[in-house]
Amino acid sequence: MKKYFSLLLIIFLLSCSSDSTSDKHSTNNNTSDEKVDLITNIETLFDKDEFDNPKIVELLKELKVCSDKNKGVDDYMNPSCSPRFFSILPFIENTPIENAFLIQIKSKTNGFPLRRLLVFIRERGVLIKVNGFVANLIGSKKSASKHDDLILRFNDKDQGQDVFYNCVFKWDGNSYKYNSVEAIEGADWGGPVRAELKDSISLEVEKDIINNKMIF
Repeated sequence: MKKYFSLLLIIFLLSCSSDSTSDKHSTNNNTSDEKVDLITNIETLFDKDEFDNPKIVELLKELKVCSDKNKGVDDYMNPSCSPRFFSILPFIENTPIENAFLIQIKSKTNGFPLRRLLVFIRERGVLIKVNGFVANLIGSKKSASKHDDLILRFNDKDQGQDVFYNCVFKWDGNSYKYNSVEAIEGADWGGPVRAELKDSISLEVEKDIINNKMIF
């Protein structure tokens, strides 16, 4: 990380309020103008054997991301078309899932160490990827655009230690764009970013995740 960002991080740590939540995965750490009850927390465990919606298997086959050669739940190089490796969620209100969806891919699948999130929209009958993130989807929030705001958790390293950024992405009409960082957390520290620091820290976090190729 740049030294400038490290200084901002120190300021952030010193500025955290003493009553910040200790839940490292909380997505309810919002500024005062956001309503907590509008946020939907999302946790993907990849522990089911069948999808609730049979259309999801057809979508995975259409994308050609799964394999008929799979030898079990530990065969990450040949993932089956199952919720052991993939999760598909809608993100546009009143739109059939086969025309617009998010796909969360389990870590280690196809040899990639971290979770990935892809955004697909169907155009002229063909599925088009409009976004890709090396991130975990941890929450969503309804928006005026009818496209849910996404809360993504990125994993970074600082001096060999894991650092997590909880970031908001908003739909701009064609794809999702970075909006802000809401929380920064480590193994035993961190919490929500204070409002007076959010603009400056959000810019540095965006640079960090772009430089680390976490958006593709």
